[in-house]
Amino acid sequence: MKEAPKGAVARATAVAEGIAAGVRRRQREREPRVTLYAAPGDPYLLAPGSKGHDRILDLADEMVALLDEADAAERRPRRAGRREAEG
Repeated sequence: MKEAPKGAVARATAVAEGIAAGVRRRQREREPRVTLYAAPGDPYLLAPGSKGHDRILDLADEMVALLDEADAAERRPRRAGRREAEG
């Protein structure tokens, strides 16, 4: 177990280190991860900065954008189709 810091400056430094560690953990948790499967049920993480990591993230972003566009198009009212059916 760590010793309790002695003195005001040491305590303030310990608090700052704890806060910085928490911020680093939260940033790591928010980073996008690439999980690849060598075989069914055998996942592994592709390390950030490794070959293909950025390309896979770009492709995933494009796929999500396409799905968002398709979803938005389904929700839009089809006015032209209604007018033709009524007329």
